[in-house]
Amino acid sequence: LLPDIKIFLDVDDLKDIGALEEYIQRSQVVLFFLSQGYFRSKNCLREVRSSLEKDKPLVLVQEADPEKGGGTLQALRAECPEDLQTDIFENGWTHTIWMRIEEFQLISLKIIAEAVLLCSPNFLDKTSLPLCVPGELESQSLVFSKQTTVWASPANPGAAELACELASAFRGLTVSNVADVGSSASAHPSMALRGLDRPGKATHMLLYLNQNTWL
Repeated sequence: LLPDIKIFLDVDDLKDIGALEEYIQRSQVVLFFLSQGYFRSKNCLREVRSSLEKDKPLVLVQEADPEKGGGTLQALRAECPEDLQTDIFENGWTHTIWMRIEEFQLISLKIIAEAVLLCSPNFLDKTSLPLCVPGELESQSLVFSKQTTVWASPANPGAAELACELASAFRGLTVSNVADVGSSASAHPSMALRGLDRPGKATHMLLYLNQNTWL
């Protein structure tokens, strides 16, 4: 993706563990691949502390697969020494989750590439870059293979708006927001999208989770 970027990978390129801090100093941006046990490693903590002391920009990549040491960000943060937690997790550093599905990996790679480029001299005055990764979903025209109807309950705040946004982006998707007869929402026809199918004819249901979902 970035053929002109020089990458230093400690497990492959570090010739002398005693020179770890020197390599950090020579780096323009440092990527931490966070998994269980990372913050329990003596040398990883050396890497972290040196990066912070030298004010190096950070990119946080979180392993998602539990079988490969993945965990929630909260669990990974809990392993981090308290004196480092704020600087690492509350400083607005670029953060992405590393999935084991190719399409999601391309998104993560795009996020990482943008973060690295924004730290380079040519883009220091930018806050974002219009990057395109070959094969990414955003560059493809996606459609449903058969007619699909998503039901968004009018009792679920925000669900209808999100469902309609999806329908406007993908051909072959329709939205039902008509409440079941007898439900509390059916007493408010203004909440429904008129002319669409009853929920019994829907192929999928969209549940939009937010702070008002269970109120």
